[in-house]
Amino acid sequence: MLNSDFELGSVLTVHCAAEAMTRGGDVLLMDADVLYHERIMTALTAGERPVNRVLIDRDFEAGDEPVKVCVRDGVPIELRKLLAPELTYDSIGESVGFFRFDEAGARRLAAIVAGYADSGRGHMPHEEAVRDLLQERSQEFEVADVTGSPWIEIDFPNDVLRAAHEVLPQL
Repeated sequence: MLNSDFELGSVLTVHCAAEAMTRGGDVLLMDADVLYHERIMTALTAGERPVNRVLIDRDFEAGDEPVKVCVRDGVPIELRKLLAPELTYDSIGESVGFFRFDEAGARRLAAIVAGYADSGRGHMPHEEAVRDLLQERSQEFEVADVTGSPWIEIDFPNDVLRAAHEVLPQL
């Protein structure tokens, strides 16, 4: 499951994993550049029954970089860096970049991602495909709030310093 074209877009990386995603059972889709406390993994995998789950951290820095999760009536309704100004929601937070899918959710996500790849949209971030899945409402999603659990996405040199000095000591 190596994506030799990883620089082209994360949708293609998820597409490379489609066979594994459609074998059956729960699937965890996780950004590889996140340093996190084990409480976050516990929140992602909790429960006996298969579920679709998105994680949210309500304590985040506003701006264009964080992928935001907007929740209305306990249901995630948006997953995007830039939000429509007219969007209404009850709560908002940053996506940790970790998702859990039950068998049906994983199969549907694999189909959505295949559509991206087949239509020349492989350059898109995988969050767009997850967003499509959320918005089509074919699957139920739970929101797990991990606010207060230490984590950081490491995208920039400054993030490495923050990880070493702020997050790692808390783990």
